[in-house]
Amino acid sequence: MRWIVVFVLAFAGCVASLPRDDSVTADLACETARELVKLRQSIRPAPAKVCTNCDGTGKIGDGRVVMTCPVCKGTGKP
Repeated sequence: MRWIVVFVLAFAGCVASLPRDDSVTADLACETARELVKLRQSIRPAPAKVCTNCDGTGKIGDGRVVMTCPVCKGTGKP
């Protein structure tokens, strides 16, 4: 998140030096958008390796009553 501030400040300093040719500016905008899409696709969270119902413990309950998780059947894995 803190890199956004750095990026905005760097970008604000570079705005005056952008070329006057609209086609080059459009190409730069398209390349920037493409890189952002690639970045967002590479940051997807990994699939869960533990049961989401019991958080991998294999047991569910309120502390007084505890029973085996019916989703993972006590293994803690989906």
